This record gives sequence, structure tokens and C-alpha cells, in this order.
Amino acid sequence: MKKSQRMQVLVDLSQRKEDEVAKALAKDQARLQHDQQKLQELREYAAQYDEQRNLLGLSPYLTTNYQHFVTRLQQAIKQQEQQVKRSQQQVNMALKRWQDARAKTKGMDWLKQKNINEEVAFADKQEQKQIDELSNRAFFERMRS
Repeated sequence: MKKSQRMQVLVDLSQRKEDEVAKALAKDQARLQHDQQKLQELREYAAQYDEQRNLLGLSPYLTTNYQHFVTRLQQAIKQQEQQVKRSQQQVNMALKRWQDARAKTKGMDWLKQKNINEEVAFADKQEQKQIDELSNRAFFERMRS
């Protein structure tokens, strides 16, 4: 088996690993987008609720209940902000893994191509050597005749 063919096996393995890492990256990006959407919804809900409170004249009892609800809503927003940060970190790590896998695949592909070029150059040299030998034989045959 030629060196370039052996390298192709390694390139294929590296490409599969890169594809797996790319799928994980896409999954992490989708999770981040979902978490960001959820955070946006919570913020919009809090803004709407705040707007409604200003329009309503609340009794002291309802004001206390409202305040507890707003506190829980703010806690939910902070928790979701933390989740978005964690998701963003996960995406950053997955992106780094993909970049590393991509660089490895490109490097192996470059080595494979280098081996192909060397094999072609060697084959060309061999062919030229055979042509030269045939030329020399033909020349010496003519000289004998």
C-alpha cells in the first residue's frame, strides 16, 4: 500500500472526528440560542409585569404578593443569565475543539498530498529512467548495425 493511501485512512479518521466535533458544536450552539431565547422571554415578561403594576392601583396585600413574585422573577432571570454564560462557555470550548480537529484534518490532508506529489515525482523519474535506458539501447543497437 502506498504511503498516500495509508495517509488517506488517517485523513478519513480525522475527518470523521472533525464531523463529530462539528455536530457537538452545532448542538451546543442550538442550546445557547435556546437559553438566550428563554432569557429574552423572561425579561419581556418582567417588563410587561412591571408595566401592568404601574397601571394598576394595588392594595398593600397585593403589593406584597407582587413584590414576592417580582423577586422570584428576578431570581429566575439571574439564573437564566448564568445558564446563558455556561452555554456560551460550552460553545467556546466546542468551537476550540472543532478548530483543533479542523487543523488536524487539514494537516493530515496536506501530508497526504505531499506524499502523492512525492510518489508522482518518483514515478516520473522511474519512467524517465526507463525511457533513457530504451533510448540508449536503441542508440547502441544502431551503432552496432
